[in-house]
Amino acid sequence: MLSMRSAFDLFLVLFAGVWLILAAVGIGRMLKRGRRTNWLVAGMGLLVFIGSAGFFAEALSAEGIIKLPKSYEWPAGYVSGVTATSDGKYVVPLVSEGRVQIYDSHWHFLCGWNVEALGGEFTVAATTDGTVEVFTARGNHRYSFTENGDLISASTAAESYDALPSGGQSAVVPTSPILWVFSSDFISLGVMVLGLIGLRVAKKLIRGPSPAST
Repeated sequence: MLSMRSAFDLFLVLFAGVWLILAAVGIGRMLKRGRRTNWLVAGMGLLVFIGSAGFFAEALSAEGIIKLPKSYEWPAGYVSGVTATSDGKYVVPLVSEGRVQIYDSHWHFLCGWNVEALGGEFTVAATTDGTVEVFTARGNHRYSFTENGDLISASTAAESYDALPSGGQSAVVPTSPILWVFSSDFISLGVMVLGLIGLRVAKKLIRGPSPAST
């Protein structure tokens, strides 16, 4: 039998697939009858797909369903909880994506990896011996990694997550403007909602004015 977590992961994948298929079908139908409003339908439909893709990709990454290579840089954008190593590298926690990324002192990407945060919050800390510590809210886990993302140890933290001191700094990681939608679930949802509103407007234009207004 499937565990609760496996069942949730399966539901998430199926929900994302069904949502994208239904969105594509609906937009396709509007394009067939839109005529002069096709440019609006196409533009707003694109926003829906980009926003949806960003939101679902972050969720699937946070759940550990999507595990990208260490050489891949996930668009980071604005982040908080950033800490620095003794030699000036930046340790960046991407909480929405369940991922940690390392940058040099000039914000050049070095490597990144997924952490088993179970889709929840986590914090990072850098020790003087070059170890990256990750503390998760769900499961109260403590993971130790090398700066290359190799797991050294995994254990239960001695104190609860809420008792940990809040540290780190906020930073804007150099990110292409068109990729910011993949850096934050808030941004991706905003883009998707904007597209849905635009499609609603396009639908009203396609139907034309109501009989009462003519």
